[in-house]
Amino acid sequence: MKLKKRTLAAAVMIAVSGLANASAVKLDQLKVRDSLYPENFKEELQANLNFYIDGVGVDKDAVVPYDPIWLNHGKFQHGNYTNTTEIGLYLNILVEVEKAGNPKALVRIAEVLKQLEQAPKFKGMFYWPYNISHGRLSPNKDKIVPSVDNSNLDLALTGVAGAYIDSKDPKKQDIVKRIDALLAGQKKGWSELYDPHKGWLKAGWQKGKLMAHYVGRKSNETRLGPLWASLITRDMGKDAVPASAFETLELYTTSYSVKGTTYKPILSWDGAYFQAMLPAIWLNEKSLVPDYRMFEDLTKLQMIYAKKYNIPMVSSSSTVTNSYTPFGIPFLSESNARFKNNVHSGTTGTPHATALSYMVNKEASLTALKDLKKAYPKIESTAGWFDAVDSKGRMATKLLSLDQGMFVGSFLAESINKDVQRYMEAKHYWKEVQVMYQSFIPTEEIKSKSKVKL
Repeated sequence: MKLKKRTLAAAVMIAVSGLANASAVKLDQLKVRDSLYPENFKEELQANLNFYIDGVGVDKDAVVPYDPIWLNHGKFQHGNYTNTTEIGLYLNILVEVEKAGNPKALVRIAEVLKQLEQAPKFKGMFYWPYNISHGRLSPNKDKIVPSVDNSNLDLALTGVAGAYIDSKDPKKQDIVKRIDALLAGQKKGWSELYDPHKGWLKAGWQKGKLMAHYVGRKSNETRLGPLWASLITRDMGKDAVPASAFETLELYTTSYSVKGTTYKPILSWDGAYFQAMLPAIWLNEKSLVPDYRMFEDLTKLQMIYAKKYNIPMVSSSSTVTNSYTPFGIPFLSESNARFKNNVHSGTTGTPHATALSYMVNKEASLTALKDLKKAYPKIESTAGWFDAVDSKGRMATKLLSLDQGMFVGSFLAESINKDVQRYMEAKHYWKEVQVMYQSFIPTEEIKSKSKVKL
């Protein structure tokens, strides 16, 4: 036992010091604490957690998730690229694996941080996506630096640091210090994304130039960008991003009557469920949003729609032919409801969307997931649930790291929420978060002329 502990301690030091190119440990089994497995759903959650086994959904040398993997003639193949939202979710999962008593996960966290430290950046911020080659990350030719994926990673990093911020363990304290350094290194970048004339953040850079469009909605996953920018830059004086960059974001709802019941859902831009729900993996929005019923009504309508077509809930995902489409439900889309824009509708659903609803209604989510597996038992592979199924029973043979991270992360969210809040409280950010979220109220309720038949 002592020898094993010394070996793992040495592995952590190797991971931190950079003396090894490949991983110092092999993660061929990942489990979380028993309390995080829902009753009668342990096997299914474990199947999706298995995506993160080394060599399955994680590159053994670069120690980051592959963006996609797919089944080809009985064997999984992978795409050699990743993005920082996927890496952030992987880190949060590793924390839960470490909490369950697996010390190898702490080694891996240190290794992933090393990869992030060494990755090429722009103004301290990360590119999207990164190619994976010979254990290293490199930006692709587009050199996009998005606000959204940087803020997702940053919130994920606060969760990792929050898990260890009170620890006396030197290795865990070192992880906290390294995360603090990564976050501090982005302050200038976040500040420069803010347009004081518009009052909002730019969406990011491409090839060194600011993008034309802004982060302008509370209802989309992009909302964490201005929230985090305001927190991390608050000591920068005139260069600080004001809280109003979040507080003035627009938010639209509408009202529908279905079989005598009135629903007033929040409208995401594309009508994709993940757009509204992803931030809740890191922040307990149930307790932060003044009136959470808009999320509950969104979830109920998504579930009614999914049940009608015998599919999972609807969100951006793989298609059943293994391409990718930003699927949405038109009547739950701001773009459609306000501007009559077409959205990628249809009768294709994705299991990760149904899993995300676990953060809103555990019982209903589990029932829907169990019914889904009963209807389509082949949806479960050795690497997790395939990413899409349509109303004709056709199924993708692809899994996406982002969607796997959201699937698993939804079941870990209560623990991740607490870790993020612990870090925010230690940095004296939390009260500001609570104040900013008081602005999470509808800008306008759209009077919809369309009838919803469900």
